[in-house]
Amino acid sequence: MSDTPGLMIHSNYWNGHLVKIFDNGDHRSLYFGSGHLQSRMSLSRPHELVLSYTRYMAAALFIQPAPERILVVGIGAGSFVRFFHHHFPDCLIDAVDCSAHVIAAARGYFHLPEEDRRVTVHCGDGFQFLQEEARNRYDLILVDAFDDQGMAPTIYDEPFFLLCRERLNEDGVVSCNLWSDDQERYRTIKSTLADFFSGCLTLPVPDRGNVIALAMPFAVPWPQIYLKSRELAERTKRFDFDFKQLARVIKQNNLSMTKRWMARLS
Repeated sequence: MSDTPGLMIHSNYWNGHLVKIFDNGDHRSLYFGSGHLQSRMSLSRPHELVLSYTRYMAAALFIQPAPERILVVGIGAGSFVRFFHHHFPDCLIDAVDCSAHVIAAARGYFHLPEEDRRVTVHCGDGFQFLQEEARNRYDLILVDAFDDQGMAPTIYDEPFFLLCRERLNEDGVVSCNLWSDDQERYRTIKSTLADFFSGCLTLPVPDRGNVIALAMPFAVPWPQIYLKSRELAERTKRFDFDFKQLARVIKQNNLSMTKRWMARLS
């Protein structure tokens, strides 16, 4: 696909911020501001995770392979809602976004699943939702809350991650999209996650400024990452992205050579 946006099919302002939607071949893309790509969908396979950082966030499935209740903070174009709604038909999904306009765009242009017993969409701040409205504990919390200025300030902050820890099941995992170009905030968030969670992993996304952090209230379960080739191939086929590559990235960025050898034996 060309790097150019393509045919613009929607343009509007939300709170003074420009939101645009483009079609280019089989792909439909959501942009914030003057050109910040927020999300992309395959028109022929809308449940597919198209952008590389979303596939890296789904590496949380190494840690929690069968989530029954999921919280998505930052709906964007609805990539994660579509993916988990398709692949996990029994899971329950709460999805939160502060922009009614973005939610309407996700419904009107990006096949955001209709609300039913499985999917509930909340328009509001993700921090306030966890603080005031959330009544459940989650197996998986996906945090991808960006605006045209970067990481949303009320989300990427210590009080929010403390609430995530409180609302996470004991075998659950938080998958968080971080922007490493903002070095000071990036280091602060990594330190906060390490304070609140016993196990933390980082996955730098190739050729992008995104780094995915996986945080869990237990030590990293390395045997769930050192899967046999057959198991990795089965997951790759099921979810349609490369689990072998994800496992390699996790090991290369979180283990020394000695620790890799020890983890393989555990």
